[in-house]
Amino acid sequence: MAGRPVSIQDVAVPRAGTYRIDPERSTVRFTTRGMFGLAKAVGTVAVREGAVVVADPIEKSGVRAVLDATSVNTANRKRDDHLKTKNFLDVATHPDITFVAEGIREASGAWVVPGTLTVHGVSRPVELTITAAAPADNEVRFHAVTRIDRNEFGVSKMKGMVARYQAIDLDLIVVPSVG
Repeated sequence: MAGRPVSIQDVAVPRAGTYRIDPERSTVRFTTRGMFGLAKAVGTVAVREGAVVVADPIEKSGVRAVLDATSVNTANRKRDDHLKTKNFLDVATHPDITFVAEGIREASGAWVVPGTLTVHGVSRPVELTITAAAPADNEVRFHAVTRIDRNEFGVSKMKGMVARYQAIDLDLIVVPSVG
């Protein structure tokens, strides 16, 4: 479900506060190309934990999320096992993928969350574009997208066979933190 940036006016700003990411109901999907660009590969990575702080003013908001690199699932066990090796994610050494952001800004009429993504032990700046924020009852659903270059994170094996870029699609459900 790739989203396109929507205007700031189309994104409902949740109530200020600290929210916990619900790992059971949140999804992180990636899409890339394999087989010399001929085959589309889609997969998921489970959310381990995280928090979203909605501040007032909104520009002071922040995010911290930890993904479980060992949970990579492309519906192809052989490929998944290969992605977990030292050739790619090296999950034995780097079981977590993290994203940390302190701030949010407007860019081209959309909300952008600039932060630091750490994959394979390498940290690089990444910007998430929020495509939806929907407060409802006692939770908020956030949808955001980005695109990353795996080579920038030291995941550069099998150039040509596996695409360099991955589209990332995040669908996060957050609930107010208790305590």
